[in-house]
Amino acid sequence: MYMTVKLMVSPRQPVLPPNRLFRELESGRISRQDFHEAMAVHAQELIGEMEEQRVNPLAAFSEFIRNRRSARKLSREHGEAVVREVFVTLADIEGFAPASLLWNAGHRHVPLYCFLRLRHRPLFRVIAMESSLTKVIITVEYQFGEDPCPTRENFMLKRDLAGDMRVEYRKVLS
Repeated sequence: MYMTVKLMVSPRQPVLPPNRLFRELESGRISRQDFHEAMAVHAQELIGEMEEQRVNPLAAFSEFIRNRRSARKLSREHGEAVVREVFVTLADIEGFAPASLLWNAGHRHVPLYCFLRLRHRPLFRVIAMESSLTKVIITVEYQFGEDPCPTRENFMLKRDLAGDMRVEYRKVLS
């Protein structure tokens, strides 16, 4: 009854992000067992990060302060709602490695700084962002897994007629 969906998205992101897994489960494209196995991978990643933070609380605290400062600056310049909307739009991009970090950016009870990783792997930084009512241009840098150097990408997001944010173009920078 269930169709098999390949869970591999890219070498950087071995499992679909949770938001996409939920959609796949609800549409019947993956089985409940496949869903649980994929979510277990995400849970193990979170547990691993918590263990790292417990081992080195000073480094974890300094990362927390940096992330919070960066999130506060983004919110002040562009508004928290716009930043969250941009992150949610980026999380829906096929094969975008940071989607596993950004998948629940639309949930206002999760602080904005939780989505930024300035120095701790997996890295996700907002390098530059320009926003207006109809479009957003954002440059992000990220590094996942065993990648030797960070990847920098530039996106232009535009609002469609329904008011939803969509990716107009995506360019990998050197």
